[in-house]
Amino acid sequence: MEKKYNYPAPNNSDAIHCNNEIKKLLAGSGLSTQSECSNSSIEKLLRQMMNDGHEVSAPLIEFIAMRNYIVKTMRGNENIIPLIECVLAELKK
Repeated sequence: MEKKYNYPAPNNSDAIHCNNEIKKLLAGSGLSTQSECSNSSIEKLLRQMMNDGHEVSAPLIEFIAMRNYIVKTMRGNENIIPLIECVLAELKK
């Protein structure tokens, strides 16, 4: 019998377009390696498929690379904002 996968979208799937919801998806993954956990349904699906014998290592690696890029970018933005606020405050003086 063919294995079926069930990952329905949550009722508030439109909410994923804001930074806080994206952070929830990335929670626990902080620049993760393949062994760390993630709240991502796509990662869970790919890992389940891999465990079921499907060769999905390429999309899994691509997903992890994209997630790591997003996490690094978001962290960079969080570090830049206080610096910009400081520069603006100095310029207003």
